[in-house]
Amino acid sequence: MNKLANRKHNDCNEQIQEKGFTLIETIIAGAILSMALVAVARMNISAITSSSQQADRQKIEAAISNNIQLLQQADSRLKLVDISDKEIACNNPGSYLMNELNNSGTGYYVPPPSIQNRSGESVLKRTMKSQQSPILTIISYQFKAPENDIDSESRVLKLYPNFHYMCGV
Repeated sequence: MNKLANRKHNDCNEQIQEKGFTLIETIIAGAILSMALVAVARMNISAITSSSQQADRQKIEAAISNNIQLLQQADSRLKLVDISDKEIACNNPGSYLMNELNNSGTGYYVPPPSIQNRSGESVLKRTMKSQQSPILTIISYQFKAPENDIDSESRVLKLYPNFHYMCGV
């Protein structure tokens, strides 16, 4: 009987030892899980930052694209027939077009795009200049890139005044 009691006692001890994890195993598993969660959190933060910068870039690029379309439309609408002082317009077509696009008193005025960053600072600047040879109105857009590793960027549009082909005819 004593052997039977010892056998039952040994079976219970073996069962207790075979069930569950030790404290060391649990701590190691927790540490591995913690490292994995930290890595996932870092990737999520990086993805959110990248997504925010991409949204800011899309907003800037859309504003520039929209403004370029408005400038091209205004250039297309400006006809020599409608210009009162054809001599001035034909002597320097690039400058005349630039003045019409910049002057809010004309029907061809196109306001510069206005884009601010999250702190309210303007990030987009439009400048215009003209040249005689070749006859062009040059519109430049400079902006601070939303990404931290890029300082500034620019886009350039060169317009040949549509009305000019009728000068001298």
